[in-house]
Amino acid sequence: MSSRSIIVQAPASTSNCGPGFDTLSVALSLYNFVRLVERSDCEICALEEAHGGTQAMIEEAARSFTEVAGVEAVGFNYEIWGDVPEARGLGSSSTIRAAIVAGLNKLHGEPLDLEAMIRLTTHLDNAPDNACAVFAGGFCIARTEPETFAYREHVRFALPESLTFVAVSPDYKVLTEKSRRVLPESIPFKDVVRSANSLAFLVGVLVSGDFERLDGAVNDYIHQPYRELLNPFGHESIEAGCHAGAYTGWLSGSGSTVVCVTSPDKAQAVAAAMEQVYAGNGVKSRAYRLITDNRGLTVNEE
Repeated sequence: MSSRSIIVQAPASTSNCGPGFDTLSVALSLYNFVRLVERSDCEICALEEAHGGTQAMIEEAARSFTEVAGVEAVGFNYEIWGDVPEARGLGSSSTIRAAIVAGLNKLHGEPLDLEAMIRLTTHLDNAPDNACAVFAGGFCIARTEPETFAYREHVRFALPESLTFVAVSPDYKVLTEKSRRVLPESIPFKDVVRSANSLAFLVGVLVSGDFERLDGAVNDYIHQPYRELLNPFGHESIEAGCHAGAYTGWLSGSGSTVVCVTSPDKAQAVAAAMEQVYAGNGVKSRAYRLITDNRGLTVNEE
């Protein structure tokens, strides 16, 4: 009897979107792929050599899935490939954790529904915004519990292909754990008000489709100012992109990637301007011209 083989395609995401800390995210047309091949024993093995961090991540996801779904553990071989850069603020770890959860869910006859899989992935990755985007696709608004910050539910909207996301990833990593440590325990009341205003307006414009109104209207005072030292030249890159015609821009997740939102006809100029900031400071970078992935994660059995 041949072993079952599952391939999961998981989209990258840009989270926070400026003022929407741990709340807003957009799934992007950049992907990681994970193949699971069922084994006859309970071992979890990489088909190609994987570093210890990845192996531990996958073992934890598999163990947590078994506990939450109430099923017996199965062993599997796994293979990971794709274009989502690691530790760059584009949800790479969420794509892998979500793919393991979704792949095992398929192997076990789908005992968990969408919200349960998002809830589990959020628990594993501590990123409700990324988890929503990778599973549901589109523009997502994650709701968390006020006391525990545990994931509760989400709302999503599709975004049109006429909206382009220019993502520029400099050649350095920013670990989420480190970027959260630089955040303050409290922030001034006026900064909360200013960020809340930007957050509400951003959501309204993205849902309405009147994207030109984003011009100069999206600002964050909750996390981006404190993370600038971990993301040198990021602020300048966003400013250059907006000067070249982008509507707005933000630090993607905790960085190091920065994202500018623009129309398709200005995307090339925006990308060039953003990259030039890094090049002028001796930093290599890579630009991605992306659109929203409105499907979310897909699971196929070979």
